[in-house]
Amino acid sequence: MAYSSKKYSFPSRLSDSQGISSFQEASEEHYFFKQDLGYATVAEPSLVEERFRLSETMVLFDYFQYTQAEIAVLMEVDPSTLVRWKKDDRLLTKLLTKSIKDMDKIVAKGIRIFGSEELFSTWLHTINEALGSQKPVDILLHPRGIDLVDQALDAMSWGTVF
Repeated sequence: MAYSSKKYSFPSRLSDSQGISSFQEASEEHYFFKQDLGYATVAEPSLVEERFRLSETMVLFDYFQYTQAEIAVLMEVDPSTLVRWKKDDRLLTKLLTKSIKDMDKIVAKGIRIFGSEELFSTWLHTINEALGSQKPVDILLHPRGIDLVDQALDAMSWGTVF
């Protein structure tokens, strides 16, 4: 199923050469960011090492409705440092870029399971007993959280209610 109404705009470098958005159909692994690693070969190492600028990640953080303080927790920096990073449009580390791509995979999987951005967003922002009475969106702020939310989504896709 394709989702026809998209409310996010994407960085121009994440679009293909014909000007078509890199927004993926529901069957793709990523949702907000084009999956470059699937096409990487030994001859194309630059695709593996591509890093995001902070401004490019804001579409994902807006979807999660993260505050500046929450983004700072995710980035493991002081909120004042994050302000400087935003001003300079900081190039993120490879590890932060990987974490953001992993979060994007969670969004793609969640929307496939729930059928829409809105339904998945509701689940993300609802306290979940199976996740220690926490909201999945809050768990995603911590290093192990991506795996925990991914496991919860996998369990739901196999029929277990979370």
